[in-house]
Amino acid sequence: MTPISTLLRWFLPVLVLTIYSTASYAQVPSIDILGTVIDAQTKKPLAKASVYMDRTQRGTLSIDDGRFALKNIPTGNYRLVVSYVGYRTVSVPVNEQSAWPLTIEMQRDEQALNEVVIKQNDNFEEYLGLFKMFFLGNNGLQCTIKNPRVLTLDYDRKTYVLTGRARQPLVIENQFLGYRVYYDLTSFSHYPGRTSYTGFSHFEVLQPADSKQANKWKANRENAYLGSFNQFMQSMVDHRLKEDGFVLKKLAKTKSFSGNHPVVERWTGNEHKAPDTLISLRWNGIDYEPQDTTILDTTAKIWGSKAGYNVLFPQPVPYDSVLVKTYNVGRYLLNFSHSLFVTYKNKKISNAAPGYGGDSGQPVFPISILSVLKPKTSVDIFGNLADPNAVIHEGYWATLRVADQLPDDYRPEATNTGK
Repeated sequence: MTPISTLLRWFLPVLVLTIYSTASYAQVPSIDILGTVIDAQTKKPLAKASVYMDRTQRGTLSIDDGRFALKNIPTGNYRLVVSYVGYRTVSVPVNEQSAWPLTIEMQRDEQALNEVVIKQNDNFEEYLGLFKMFFLGNNGLQCTIKNPRVLTLDYDRKTYVLTGRARQPLVIENQFLGYRVYYDLTSFSHYPGRTSYTGFSHFEVLQPADSKQANKWKANRENAYLGSFNQFMQSMVDHRLKEDGFVLKKLAKTKSFSGNHPVVERWTGNEHKAPDTLISLRWNGIDYEPQDTTILDTTAKIWGSKAGYNVLFPQPVPYDSVLVKTYNVGRYLLNFSHSLFVTYKNKKISNAAPGYGGDSGQPVFPISILSVLKPKTSVDIFGNLADPNAVIHEGYWATLRVADQLPDDYRPEATNTGK
């Protein structure tokens, strides 16, 4: 498939939200997102620009006069993404308070326009294998990157740092979940202990070969949703953490530790402690380093560049100490200063990282750690963050890469909370 035909497939509008609960939609008013795409210098309209809601299945194309419309969008937190060949991708936060219609001015990407054929590194296939491992994740073997040559990858064998960028959106066919994902990768880096990547994504539902494959994809999606960050946030908004199987505790960093402190750093049952890979998305231009993560160990802990302790409080965390209601109906604020230690009790996993039960040889409850980089981040009625980069994940959630990602507008047809 040629690059042009690949991009045209990316631009095709897939405007149907397939598995969303109609009951949820019935309770939420909708908005129409309207606007025009123009060249920033000439002010001329740009036709067939790709316009989509980041991390969802909602997208369309601008028409000949540059106008676009995405209709009947449930009110909530969204990021509108506009891309066009030879121009820099634009992203704009939108919600029911935005002023319509929008005017999206696209700046020409001189580097892309002047870029001829880039000579690929002789070790490209080796680096591509590493990239797939860290970018796609555990189920990456069931995914195919259809246009890998749009990637430029560099690997430093002394520091073990792998970096990458893409000149065009990656087209990823996910045979594990049944989606075609278009990922506009803006940055990627990996070195021991951390994977960091940023970008925008758009989902299309793949056509199953038969009913057997359709049922398999449906089951895989439902299982991927259970215990995910998406389900956790929806459960938070719905006040259903306990019913949905989440146990939420406070994890605080402190420089000193008293023996008679009511909080002890001891875990029982299926709760384990250890470091794990962190997905640290850039926020306000800051690329967070491993020392910014919560490191759990049995001996003296590392806290930034100073010695310290991580103390796990045994009491469940109250909702209102984490998620604060606002005066706007259906709007909340995610606001806490400590980290959250989240255990999901409604399923067990056998591929946990070492220290999270992966070294025990037995299936364990998924454990994740959530920290906030940007306090008072808005949360909508579906649990979607106004700024997904406002939090960092460790543990189980950090292992869920692109191959395990569901669109934000996914909801299971029937919530299954069985183990």
